[in-house]
Amino acid sequence: MIDLYCERLGPGLTAEPINALTNGAFLVAAWRLEQLARCGERRDPGVLTLAVLALAIGVGSGLFHTFATGWALAADVIPILLFQLLVLLLYLRRRAGVSTAGAVALCLAFLLACLAGRSVPGALNGSLAYAPTLAVLAVLAWHQRRRSLPPSLAWATGLFSLSLLMRSVDNAVCPFWPTGTHLFWHLLNAAVLVLGGVAVLPDRNNGATDAGRR
Repeated sequence: MIDLYCERLGPGLTAEPINALTNGAFLVAAWRLEQLARCGERRDPGVLTLAVLALAIGVGSGLFHTFATGWALAADVIPILLFQLLVLLLYLRRRAGVSTAGAVALCLAFLLACLAGRSVPGALNGSLAYAPTLAVLAVLAWHQRRRSLPPSLAWATGLFSLSLLMRSVDNAVCPFWPTGTHLFWHLLNAAVLVLGGVAVLPDRNNGATDAGRR
């Protein structure tokens, strides 16, 4: 059994009921992303893939907060990482005008940074692995602002900062808040997923002009 959050006091599938149930927010996010993916009679494959990954995040996280095993942890973290990589790739190609090779290289650098953060699992209750995500969100939000695009990633950066704080302090608040704060990591990040999808919508959906087409 992997015990990472203060709601879990012992083994069993129902030892983290709140953490498990709040994964429903990711299912709502997946539904919203699927709606955003619709382009008339067609669906944007990039955003549709994000919807599938959001669904996988909800299922994987639900498995981890019930089974709390190594395989369930993998089912939790892998879809999250894939979602981040796809948003970054789509944004670099659709908004920043970065070449395919350049975008792939930057995604690989981001992946290595995330893996480096995971090599120190005890730091900030394991939240150090998400420091590269916060940094990238901030840079992309700056890019949106510079190009006068809708500030979806500025909102995402703010919400993710708060969710990262909630994840980091979960064990510290156990003595006076037994349910912990990890549930807010789920609820806030469901909104972050949708905002990430909004940021990479094709230009015909949000009125922005892709940098790569200029």
